Amino acid sequence: MAIRDRQYNKLGDAAYWLDPKQGDYSPTMKKGNSFELDGFNYKILKTENNSKNGMQAMAVAPVDKHGKVDTTEIVIAYAGTNFSDAKDRATDLQTVIQGNKKLELSPAHPFKGSKIDGQAISAQKFANEVKAQYSNSVITTTGHSLGEYLALMIAAENKWRNVGFNGPDPSNILSDEAKKWIEANPGMLANYRNRADVIGNFGGNGTGAEIKVSMEMGSHLNIVDYHQLSNWAFDKNGKLKIPNNEYNQEAIVQQAERYAMTEYISKLYDLEILQKKFQASGGGISTNEQIYLDDSRALAAVETAMAEFKAVTAHVIKVYQEGMDKVEKIWKEILQEARRVGDMLTESEILAELESVGCTEKRLVIEPCEAYQKKMNKVKKMGSKFDHLAKEIKQSIEALKQKDHELAQQLG
Repeated sequence: MAIRDRQYNKLGDAAYWLDPKQGDYSPTMKKGNSFELDGFNYKILKTENNSKNGMQAMAVAPVDKHGKVDTTEIVIAYAGTNFSDAKDRATDLQTVIQGNKKLELSPAHPFKGSKIDGQAISAQKFANEVKAQYSNSVITTTGHSLGEYLALMIAAENKWRNVGFNGPDPSNILSDEAKKWIEANPGMLANYRNRADVIGNFGGNGTGAEIKVSMEMGSHLNIVDYHQLSNWAFDKNGKLKIPNNEYNQEAIVQQAERYAMTEYISKLYDLEILQKKFQASGGGISTNEQIYLDDSRALAAVETAMAEFKAVTAHVIKVYQEGMDKVEKIWKEILQEARRVGDMLTESEILAELESVGCTEKRLVIEPCEAYQKKMNKVKKMGSKFDHLAKEIKQSIEALKQKDHELAQQLG
């Protein structure tokens, strides 16, 4: 099953239940147990409550209605800050703000080797253990606040996908390799931030994961209110709702890009499974099988690029169309005002007076609209190239299946 935004949100909240110092602590959140959350069932594959540095994390897999655990996709959820825990507060200060992965928990003796592995280090060790045990699974991460800070770091360092909420940006502790991967793979990380949340917006956006949303909550609330995980709303399919206001147009496009990347990762995973199926058939991978896999990867890449392109260009075309509507409206308003002022003049005399000051329909409406239309046509033409390329690859795959009947049988 595909994990949706709402599920990531709820799992990020459930990670807090691992902390005995939290009011929502649940002693049943242990390895091997299952739990129901917002209509979905999950099996807990692994947990950690690090008593030394205060980190909590869990790895879970969905359970279907027949009770079968689906480990094709595993989610690692990291808990956020418990403000009553001095170790969490030390992590916020020394790691999130100062960029230190080691923690100094003995401020009275700061120079006597009292530093320990911080939550960032423990978070990676936990991820390594999950990855080693479930090497054939797609692993994604989530969290809220400090939990999302850790989840983003882990996703970047391991080349995984992330969806989380209100997280400070962890670029201050990322390796150079992780930074290069982020740059080469935009859209893999999604950190939903409330525009008014000064806590979650800390650290800039070095990872590029930020999707900043104006949530229209007003200005009368305190700082913590804007930081709450419960503020986010979702549609019936579990997709995060972004208010359609002027500020959020970029966020809407960014969200569409992230969904396209999710589809891309899903396609690649299916191909990895198929590759293992080919290899299991004996004798290695045939030439045709390799061609099929290569073509399919190319198709997945093209379809993702096409989806991203269309998401972006749909917004661009909308802007162009709004520009055309705006100049039309301005011209009508100018004419209306000119007719009101020059009520003794004929229509041709009014137009002549406007023309004498360079105000004509051709200049204000026709020429700008023609320019906008040319840009729109160019954008649409580029989109058709993507469609054509995808069609060619699909035809190549079908021709290969027709030629190689054994391959066609393996593909079902």
